[in-house]
Amino acid sequence: MTSVSRANLRLAAVFCGIVGLYDALYVIFELSHGPRIGLASDALPDFLVFHAAARAFFEGKLALVYDVDAFTRYQTENYSELIASTTLFRPFLYPPTWLLMLLPFGLMAAVRAYAVFMSVTAVAATAMEGRRDLWDWLAVITSPAAVWVVLAGQNTFFSLALLYGGLRLLDRAPAAAGLLLGLLSYKPQILVLVPLALLAARQWRALAWTLGTAVTLSLASAVLFGFDLWIAFFDMVREAGSPQIADQMFGRIFMQMTTLLAAARILGLPPAVAGAIQLAGALLAIAAVWHAFRHHGSSNARTAVLVTATFLISPYTLNYDLLLLMPVVAALFRQASVRGLYPGERLIDVALWLIPTLCIMLNPAGLPVTPLIILAFGAIAWARLEAQPKVELPGTATAG
Repeated sequence: MTSVSRANLRLAAVFCGIVGLYDALYVIFELSHGPRIGLASDALPDFLVFHAAARAFFEGKLALVYDVDAFTRYQTENYSELIASTTLFRPFLYPPTWLLMLLPFGLMAAVRAYAVFMSVTAVAATAMEGRRDLWDWLAVITSPAAVWVVLAGQNTFFSLALLYGGLRLLDRAPAAAGLLLGLLSYKPQILVLVPLALLAARQWRALAWTLGTAVTLSLASAVLFGFDLWIAFFDMVREAGSPQIADQMFGRIFMQMTTLLAAARILGLPPAVAGAIQLAGALLAIAAVWHAFRHHGSSNARTAVLVTATFLISPYTLNYDLLLLMPVVAALFRQASVRGLYPGERLIDVALWLIPTLCIMLNPAGLPVTPLIILAFGAIAWARLEAQPKVELPGTATAG
């Protein structure tokens, strides 16, 4: 390792250490109602939605879960000490498979359930990804993206565990990889490109296990909750896609949104133009993932292409979802510090590291730059991937 490489890594360590210390204090103060050192945030808004859905099941009020107005009132009545009484829109925007996974937490009080939920999902992510490089992982779990996961009580640590764990196991244990990736079906916008990637890589066994796990999980939820709940879910999805509900959702969370469609709307572009931009991003994402997994073997760069493409194809991702990118940001920077950084690469990595918090200020100011930063990082990942030797993938996956 050259002196320049060591200097780059030391600089990154100092940067991540300062940001991580601030983030840790910010989370502690927000959760303990201590002194304010950053943006104000609601108390565990997303986890309370999760907990309320599980609680409704045990109270025999399952019909409320996909009735947005009734479910919002249910939360206001049951969590009055934790949420503002003026909260008017708190939908459960997940399939019944996620409710199935949440049931154990509905047996606990909300605050205790939150603590257990965040601990279990963070441990799962550490076991699947973080144990590979504990120093990089320490930076990831104290990154600004992780802050918003913890404060919202979101499930991104769990998604990270399933996605990275599945990709790590693809070559040596495709059945286990498919099982993990199939569980990710609880969040379709994150899973959306995974079957395409497995198909391109000719990972037939992993693909079969992924689809089989998703179907089994769906059937299990239908048996427990009844098929009517799935019908209610699809009805709610159709309703959420209506202009009225879509505008209401956008107005409440646009400052946290990271997508091309949201950026176009923030800039005031006509709906047709915004849709065309989102479609262009989706087509680019599909082509990039197909090429990456058809012509290249497993690597951090290939994973980075897939995760970046996920943010381009989905019209609905928020700042806490950006945690999914942080492991490959850290891994590619470490590699680049040894092999040489591309022009502007350090600046792109810093911008992507900070944007989960900065977007909350930039989006309302009419500067929705998050998708551009994601695209720039994707271009770096693509260049790293193309610099690697191409591999001739077998007609069938033989890894066991």
